[in-house]
Amino acid sequence: MRRILSTALLGMVIVGCATTGTLPDENARSTAPQAVLKKTWQWVSTITPVEKISVSNPERYTIMLAGEGTLQARFDCNRGGGEFKISPGKLSFGPLMSTRMACPEDSLDGPFIRDLQRVTSFFVQDGLLYLELPYDSGTMKFRPEG
Repeated sequence: MRRILSTALLGMVIVGCATTGTLPDENARSTAPQAVLKKTWQWVSTITPVEKISVSNPERYTIMLAGEGTLQARFDCNRGGGEFKISPGKLSFGPLMSTRMACPEDSLDGPFIRDLQRVTSFFVQDGLLYLELPYDSGTMKFRPEG
């Protein structure tokens, strides 16, 4: 009886260890390009050593990274885009183009476009996208659309 119980307990431990290693941790940090591509992301905030920008209407500031290196963006009341390069943990945008409608006075389109063009790296954690600015000068935070 002891032998059967010991064998059953050993089997449960082995199965438990094997399955624990194979389940993905959705809170884990990912730098895989697939975690970012072909999704629309809404800008939530930017934190730098000297300021914090909180976006009251994230749906007015969005990015979508198409798989072929093309960025589609909404800059408040304007639409635009450009090109990007991505590899594990690295992301950079080329010059961004935009329509030129006059946005409301409270628009954050200027800081949004400026900081996007400075991005050097990224990671996804807890379902949120973080774009890092160079030399620890700030982090842009995005949530998935919807």
